[in-house]
Amino acid sequence: MGTLSQLSTRLISIVCISILVAAFFISSGTLSVVTSILTLVLIIMLLLEDFGKAMKLPLILALILYGFGVAIEILNQVPELREHPILKNTDTVFVHLGVFMICFCLIKLLHQRHSLIKKLNIQINKAKQLEGELSKQALQDDLTLLGNRRALFRRFDQLVLKHEKGMLAYIDIDNFKQVNDMMGHKSGDHVLVQIAKILVKTAPIGSHYYRIGGDEFVVLFPTNNEKHIRDWIDTLYQQTEELCQYYSINLSVGLAPYHQGNLSDPDSILVQADSAMYIDKSKKKISMR
Repeated sequence: MGTLSQLSTRLISIVCISILVAAFFISSGTLSVVTSILTLVLIIMLLLEDFGKAMKLPLILALILYGFGVAIEILNQVPELREHPILKNTDTVFVHLGVFMICFCLIKLLHQRHSLIKKLNIQINKAKQLEGELSKQALQDDLTLLGNRRALFRRFDQLVLKHEKGMLAYIDIDNFKQVNDMMGHKSGDHVLVQIAKILVKTAPIGSHYYRIGGDEFVVLFPTNNEKHIRDWIDTLYQQTEELCQYYSINLSVGLAPYHQGNLSDPDSILVQADSAMYIDKSKKKISMR
């Protein structure tokens, strides 16, 4: 749209009222002529705007009526024509009809703007909702609904800014491949979902959970109290015992502390926890012999 449609609602309302006042109350000849010219300019400017076909007809009608009224007023200034019955009785009629049509178009403009703003707000809300959903999908594992690897590293960035410290637990499912191979991927997915639910259920308040690989999970604890975390590991083993026995799997867990000294290199934290997890895995294999 052009400049008129970009005017504020208050200014458009003032213009509309001014036209009405000028049409019905101004009697000064010079001021009346100036007002008439400005009104014609306003109609022409409105016609140049892209309001669609619905607004074009009323605007053209307003231009014809008002222009005809102004023409009659000009002819009334000619002494020989001033007392002509047609000119004498119709000069203000066409002007008033034209003014009515102009005000009608301005009101339609306000309504059109209100509708446009309403539609834009709806579109903005939809866009924000879509953006939120896409952002959530980008940071969430589709199967378990836990955070993914990208979400984990974003969390590390937040921890750096907050100067926090705690413990990272790296959990791996032993013999998971044979579940997929022997029982099918549906069973494998079931195992992953159940492990994820148990992690969320058993981890202390304030912990964050992630699935960072096929059968690999990470839990970030807001505390570095190793005794409390060891107690949680024992609880995790207890809660997953029945599941592990049914599918002939085990869980191996490795721990690594995080603090301001190593948060700038999160890969090193994961490597440390991964190494501790493999040590735990090796101990389980030795104990099973």
